[in-house]
Amino acid sequence: MKKILAAFLIAAIGLGTCSCSSPAPVESSGSDAGKVKAGDIIKFGNYKGHTDWRVLNVVGTEAYITSNDIVDTHIFDESYCGWDSDSCSIRLWLNDEYINEAFTDAERDKIVDKTGDKILLMSVEEAYRYFKNDADRYFEFSEEDAPGYWLRNRGIVSDHASLVECDFLSNGHISEFGAAVNYEWGVRPALWIRLDDGKDGNTVSSEVFESGPFVFSKTGSDTDLTGLTEEGRKQEDLVIPAGVRIFTNFSNGHPKNVSFESDDDVDYGYLLTMSNTLETITLPKGLTKLGFHSNCPHLKELVIPKGVKEIPVSCFHDDTGLEKIVIEGNLTTISNMAFGGCKSLKTIDLPDSVRSIGAYAFIDCDSLREITLPKGLKKIGEHAFVDSGRELVIVPEEMELEEWPSNAFAPSDEELADPDYTMFGPSNLPYTVRVKKGSWADIHFDEVFSGKVTKEYY
Repeated sequence: MKKILAAFLIAAIGLGTCSCSSPAPVESSGSDAGKVKAGDIIKFGNYKGHTDWRVLNVVGTEAYITSNDIVDTHIFDESYCGWDSDSCSIRLWLNDEYINEAFTDAERDKIVDKTGDKILLMSVEEAYRYFKNDADRYFEFSEEDAPGYWLRNRGIVSDHASLVECDFLSNGHISEFGAAVNYEWGVRPALWIRLDDGKDGNTVSSEVFESGPFVFSKTGSDTDLTGLTEEGRKQEDLVIPAGVRIFTNFSNGHPKNVSFESDDDVDYGYLLTMSNTLETITLPKGLTKLGFHSNCPHLKELVIPKGVKEIPVSCFHDDTGLEKIVIEGNLTTISNMAFGGCKSLKTIDLPDSVRSIGAYAFIDCDSLREITLPKGLKKIGEHAFVDSGRELVIVPEEMELEEWPSNAFAPSDEELADPDYTMFGPSNLPYTVRVKKGSWADIHFDEVFSGKVTKEYY
């Protein structure tokens, strides 16, 4: 099992370290308000010698910053209630012990409370939005440090919280699965500060307000959807308003049906992950980029609009009730682990435009009995269909792979001989592959298809 997870991490994210150098730190005084920009390193406070902060975003004379390294280690919580709980251990520590030790009275006066907490952890959305890639989120850790740092979102498992992993395999990868909340991981605080001295009237005001089922934050001309009201948490039907940026998910509510007010393109990120109640989603017709839908056990069917070209990594992971996917357009990429664990998936018609199917893309799709590969398929990843219920694979005459492993459909002989791969027991069941006589798949049959496979001609 460990070998499999390691192989997936390597295939999914690659290996690399950050070789970039940080700019020289500047002080966060009023005279620098017009100079500070995203990506700068500024000096602010002092906690156990940690004084440097990375600027993530600047709005007017306010900046959203995160510590440039890990300031300490801490458990997330003792018994998981989530970041929004008044008893969340790490939230209480950050806004009491940490804030009082790290900052002077004058510095605390510069911290802007936009969410009900002066000190935050970054969210999953922010960790994606404000960093270029895994290497940009990575930090080198010593033996005393934890090999990663907490984010404030709930993990896929109920007693886990999300985090950024910085071990030798992950190198800054965001783990939506997360880690158990009673483990100690690194703390990388985040906060908003005023860059001016507060006397010149130039500070951009920020307002948190509620409207019907939603909580919004308005700063300057930007309006962010940040959560649900008490009313919104109870509603089964939610319509996402147009013209807002989305920085939340609905895992703490009870929505059954979600739609969007506008058919315009939108970046909805992790809005629809980890919902135990969600049954239907109507996506905007103009959508070009899928958000994430993982761990929604009651979602049964989804229509992917024609403008979408890629299904992201782990997009539908562990949607155990998902039965049908309809793809309206010319999809080109199905990423690693995209449908992993979708045990009820019976129907997915892959368009001939699909050129790449990633590693573990359909692993554990127990109900997927018949698969027709796309005509334009050029690349398939490791264990793409292993542990799926595949009984029949149909290969079009036109398909010619350029890159493939020997274990895409069943474990290789070497894996079957290794006791660590006993999890692949179901994948060693017989299956049939139909090919056109004389086609590329016929000629390369023994290279592509492993396990107890029978060739048939059509």
